[in-house]
Amino acid sequence: MKLDQLRNLVAVADAGTVRQAARDLNLSQSAVTKSIQLLEAELGCALLQRRSHGVTPTASGNALIERARTVGRELQHARNEIDNIEGVRGGHVRVSASPTVAVNLMPRAVLALKAARPLVSVHIEEGVFPQVLSLLRGGEIDVAVCLIPDQPLDEDLACEVLVQDSLTPAVRAGHPLSRRGALDLADLVDEAWIIFGRSGESRDVYEQTFRKNRLEPPRGAIDCTSFTCALALVEKSDYLVLAPRRIFAERRETWSIVALPLRTPMQPWTIAAITRAGDVLSPACREFLRRLRAVA
Repeated sequence: MKLDQLRNLVAVADAGTVRQAARDLNLSQSAVTKSIQLLEAELGCALLQRRSHGVTPTASGNALIERARTVGRELQHARNEIDNIEGVRGGHVRVSASPTVAVNLMPRAVLALKAARPLVSVHIEEGVFPQVLSLLRGGEIDVAVCLIPDQPLDEDLACEVLVQDSLTPAVRAGHPLSRRGALDLADLVDEAWIIFGRSGESRDVYEQTFRKNRLEPPRGAIDCTSFTCALALVEKSDYLVLAPRRIFAERRETWSIVALPLRTPMQPWTIAAITRAGDVLSPACREFLRRLRAVA
C-alpha cells in the first residue's frame, strides 16, 4: 500500500464520485481509478461499490478508509512537530467559526495572525456546536470556535473557554421596545420572534429561556438557519431574536440592530475554542489561538 493510494481512496469516499475526487486532487480520472484498482488487487478485495450515481465504500473499504484517515492525521502531527523544531513561519490553519463568532472575534483574530505571519494560509468555514465536532474529530479542521451551552466532556476533545457570554433579545434600531428602558422577559411574551440556529438545540435554548423564568414560550416563531437572513428579518421588521451579547460589543453606533436592556437574568452562553486532545498543534495553529485569546 502506498500513501497516495490511501489518499486517493479517502478522496473518492469523501467526494462520492471518482470524477469529483480527481478534480479535488488535481489528477486525471484514470490515474485515480488505476491507483484504487491496484490497491484492490493488492488486498484481494473490492474497496468501492460502483453505482449508477457514484461510488460507496464496501465494508472492507470503510475499514481501510478509517485507518487511512488515522495515518493522515499522524503524518500531519509529524509535520507539525518538525515545523515546531524548525520554527517554520508559514503553515496552514483550518478553523470553523459559528456565525455569531464570525462577525466579531474571528475577523480580528485572523487579521492579527496574518499581520504577524503573512505566509500562513487560513481556511475558514461556518459551523455550529455540536455538529462541528465531527469535522474536528475527523481532522477536517484544526480548531472550532463556537458558542456552547456546556463544555463538551469527551476525552478526545480539549475545550478552552474564551468568553463567558449571555443571550439577549435584540431588535431593529428604532423598534418601539428600544425606547422603553429596562424590560422584563415577561414584557416580550406577546412579541413576534425569530429563532436562529441549525438544529433543534436552538429551539431548546429559545424555549428554555422562557421556561426558566416560568413563562410559556411565544408561539408561531420563525425558524431560520441563516444568521444573515435572521438579522435581515430583524432589521426589516418588528421581530425579536435571541443573540449573544458579545456581538454588540463593537457595533453600538454602526449597527441597525440593538440589544434590549433586560432586568431578567438571561441564559449563559460560552464562546470556546475546541481542539483535539493530545494533538501536536502546528506553529500556525498555536499562533492563531494566541491571537484569538488576545482578542477575546
